Amino acid sequence: MAEIKPLRLKAQRVKSKVQIAQSSPVVQVCVDTGVFHLQNNFDYLVPESISSKILPGVLVKVPFGNSEVMGYVVSRTAGEFEPTKLKPISKLVSSVPLLSEELISIITDTCERYACKPWDLVASAIPPRVALAEKNFVDREPEQIVNKKLRLAHELRIVSNVFALRDQIEDLLRTLDGSEQLLVVVPDERDLNQIANLKFSQNPLVLSSTLEKSERYGNYLRARFDFPKLIFGNRSAIFTPLQPNSKILIFNDGDESMYERRFPGWNVRDVALLRSGDFSLVFAASSPSLEIARLCELGWIKNRNFRTGSNKERIEFTFADSRESEISIIRRGLKAGNVLVSMAETGYVNAIACQKCRNQAKCVCGGKLYIPNKTSVPICHLCEMKFTNWKCSWCSGETIRAISRGSARYLEEISKALPGVRVMLSKGGSRIDVLPDVSENILVVSTYGCEPAGEYSAVVLRSLENLTNRINLRSLESIRRIIFENLGRISTKSGGLAFVDLQSSNPISQGLLRGDSLALCDLEILDRRSSKLPPFTRLATITGESSAIRLLATQVKQDELFSSVSVISKLPASNEQSKLVLRADIEKSEKFSLFLRDLARYRSLKGLIPLSIRIDPYSI
Repeated sequence: MAEIKPLRLKAQRVKSKVQIAQSSPVVQVCVDTGVFHLQNNFDYLVPESISSKILPGVLVKVPFGNSEVMGYVVSRTAGEFEPTKLKPISKLVSSVPLLSEELISIITDTCERYACKPWDLVASAIPPRVALAEKNFVDREPEQIVNKKLRLAHELRIVSNVFALRDQIEDLLRTLDGSEQLLVVVPDERDLNQIANLKFSQNPLVLSSTLEKSERYGNYLRARFDFPKLIFGNRSAIFTPLQPNSKILIFNDGDESMYERRFPGWNVRDVALLRSGDFSLVFAASSPSLEIARLCELGWIKNRNFRTGSNKERIEFTFADSRESEISIIRRGLKAGNVLVSMAETGYVNAIACQKCRNQAKCVCGGKLYIPNKTSVPICHLCEMKFTNWKCSWCSGETIRAISRGSARYLEEISKALPGVRVMLSKGGSRIDVLPDVSENILVVSTYGCEPAGEYSAVVLRSLENLTNRINLRSLESIRRIIFENLGRISTKSGGLAFVDLQSSNPISQGLLRGDSLALCDLEILDRRSSKLPPFTRLATITGESSAIRLLATQVKQDELFSSVSVISKLPASNEQSKLVLRADIEKSEKFSLFLRDLARYRSLKGLIPLSIRIDPYSI
């Protein structure tokens, strides 16, 4: 029989009394509560045992309710307090002050613009912590730089390619004085790799999400404490602490990669503009975004050396309605150097039809048929059913007609048309970042965004008409950037060639002949102004339960309190979800953000199901 042990009362541990710091015992801590309607900062007491290490910007753990949560110290004061009403800090997580005073300020400003909480941004602003990487920075405080008189300038520089961007970076480095720094923010890893492989007068510090976790965090600490002259990074690098009078260069601010995909969906351009009171901003692109074009129109951004590096006047253009074909342009180009063919579609044959009746081939489930590779039979893109012996359901025809060819099929066809020519394919899964240095001339077939860096004697741009007719809000802006960026790859030493898959009467084609991307932006800006679309308005999408969205749409339309906000549309997002699109004039920007913050705070306070709010999205 098992021995029965005597019952014992559960031991209660009494917390030892914490000795509070004698000097400046109260700190304001921004607490990660996860509750939207609660305030951000709370007062806590500083234990004497860690008093010397509690500085603004350090990470701590504090008691909150029945649990402990993370927080960062915002400030420390010597104010009066009642010990019974304040709790002491539980733990010092990192003694390294990760957040500078300026970073805390920009996080606060970004929260106000995007209707979010500070801890929604901390994960973007500071890389994941690695304790081992902090050993060289413990007990180090950032050097205090005496504030100098600010010398701020905000510029637009037209940059056709990464090699021209290098020249602009060197030019900006020569203007730095003393402790000033240059931060360069590019859209994605491809751009970062291409620029980092170039040589500069200063060794760049790279902040990238693809680095090893410890290296990424270590580089952030070096940027925080060592003040490197040149810093390269992608999207999140826009929060990097900088010295006064430093410069921020943003390359292709209108690229979709410059928009944070997670909530709250901030974008690099707007965060940079929020920092414009302390730093000079330089926007570089082959074709600027509409927001930057509008600021140029207002005179806030100076359009400096617009035609610097422009080679459009030396390019021979051929358009879709010209007599000369693209294959002829390719042949001529290969005699002088490398040739680039860039297109939108990937894959082999993305849509097929019947050669006899021209009806598009579909599966019995309604899905469209495609051919993934040369040896494959037609497959349904929905149910993946294979059609070994396909017949047209309309006329019983058996001959297949390809109506949407991808890059792989184009590569096959062009290889047959140009025997003996070395042909390379660059696409998302097998991207070529830099053109190989070989003796023979190469034909590169690429999808847009995967073009290898290098110089070409000819460039062929396909699928442009389809891209310009997309319903995306920024389709024209995107296609302008694609065209001008690829034309910047043309070497004009022996006369450059370009085939553009647009009619010569298209406004974009006329802009190419003038070599003026900003003038094309001005045309669209006129249309946007009359249509009350960005950059003259701010947009927000709100997604949630259909009943909540219907009620909100009705209130916005009827209540005079919401006069600064108007409803564009109310769309079904799914069976039980709907999406509301709101708009406000740019002059009422602060009221618009305040309305959305109050909406989120109200629903949190009432315990209602949160709505998904995206302010200034890339596309609606």
